[in-house]
Amino acid sequence: MTIDEFNNKNGYTQRYGFTTGTTATAAAIGAAYLYLQKEKRIVDVDLPYGITLSIPIEYSKVENNEYICCVRKDAGDDPDVTDGILISTKLEFIKGDKLEFHFFAGEGVGTFTKNGLALPKGEPAINPVPRQMMIDNLSKIFAENNITGTVNITVMVENGMEVAKKTFNERLGVIGGISILGTSGMVLPMSKTALLETIEADIKFRIQNSNTNTVYMSPGNIGAKYLEKNFATDASTVAIISNFIGESIDYAISHDAKKIVLCGDMGKLIKLSGGIMNTHSNDSDSRLELLLAAVIKDVLEDDEMDFSLLTPILLDILKQKTTTAAIAIIKEYKLERCFDIIAEKMLYYAYNRAFKAEIFYHKNKFASIDEFKKNLQIRIIAFSDNETVIDTGEENE
Repeated sequence: MTIDEFNNKNGYTQRYGFTTGTTATAAAIGAAYLYLQKEKRIVDVDLPYGITLSIPIEYSKVENNEYICCVRKDAGDDPDVTDGILISTKLEFIKGDKLEFHFFAGEGVGTFTKNGLALPKGEPAINPVPRQMMIDNLSKIFAENNITGTVNITVMVENGMEVAKKTFNERLGVIGGISILGTSGMVLPMSKTALLETIEADIKFRIQNSNTNTVYMSPGNIGAKYLEKNFATDASTVAIISNFIGESIDYAISHDAKKIVLCGDMGKLIKLSGGIMNTHSNDSDSRLELLLAAVIKDVLEDDEMDFSLLTPILLDILKQKTTTAAIAIIKEYKLERCFDIIAEKMLYYAYNRAFKAEIFYHKNKFASIDEFKKNLQIRIIAFSDNETVIDTGEENE
C-alpha cells in the first residue's frame, strides 16, 4: 500500500510518513531493479513496522556501470526538516561467489567523526536499522534472481549539508550531511518517540566521550550558553533535553553516567521540586505554587517573621505572570532561603528518579538509595534573570 492508503485505512487525522532510512531503501530497491533491467516506477519496501509500503521512484539513471535511483522523502504531517528532500542510492556490483554489502556516504550524507554513536568513528552516518532494511530487501531480490557478489551502496542527499545545519548532527560529531535514520521505517506526526531517540543518542554520546562519565544537560540552548558563560563548560558539549527531565535522567543512568549536571531557567527546573518530570506547560504549570509553598515552609520554620505579615507578599507572588517576576519579589523581601528548600526537593526527586532507573536498567546493584548516591553525583543549577538562584554545588553531591 502507498503511504496515503496506509493513512486512509487507519483513519489517521494526521498523516504518518516514512523515514530517511525507508527512503534510501526504496531508492536502493529501484537501483537493484534497474541493474536487473526491470526498471520500476514504484517499489515495495518491507518495513520493520510490519507492513510493505509502495513508494514512487523520482528518477533512475545508469552511469559508468553504477545504478542510481532517487526517492522523495515524505514525512507526513511531522514537521521534519528532511520532509521533501531527494535521497538517491547508488549501487555498484562486483561479481563474486558470496553476497555481501558495503555502505558509503555520498554527497549530503554525514560521517561519524567521534565514538559513542550508533556506529564507530569513520563510518557513514547510515544507521544500523536502515542498513539492515537495505540488506534484507536487496537480499530478497538478489536471491530471486540468483545474484551474488559484492554490492557497494552509496547514499546521497540533495542539499544534505544545508539540511544538516538544522539538526543535532554537528553537535553529535556527524559531519558532512544528514544521517539516514529510522527504527520502524515510519514517521509518526509530531513524534515524541523520535525526539526522545535523539535526546538519548545525545546523552549517550556525551557520556561515552567523557573521561568521568559526566553528562551536562539543559532544556535548551539558553541553559547550555549559561553553563558556558558561568561554569566554563563548552555549550556544544551540553545535551539538549527539551522538557524531558525524567526520561533524560533515565537515559543517563542506562548509559552508566557517574555525574549529571542539570542547568536551566528556574521557570523550567522549579517543576522538578514538585516531582514533575516533564516541564512542558501543557503537562504542568505549578511554578508559582511551588515557590509559594517553599516561602511558606521557610517562614513557618523561622521564628523571626510574623506569619500574618506574609499574606500580602504571597498574594503578590501569585499575581505574577512569570517566575522571574515572582523571584524578584522573594529577593525584595529577603526570603531567598526558600531556594534552599526548593533545591533540596529538586535533588530528592532527581535522585529518586535515578534510583528507579538504576533498578530497572541494572537490576538493583545497590542495597539502598543512600548507597546508590555514593556512586552518582547530581548537581542542579537554576538561574533567573541571568543570575544563579540555585546551585546544589559539588559539596552537596
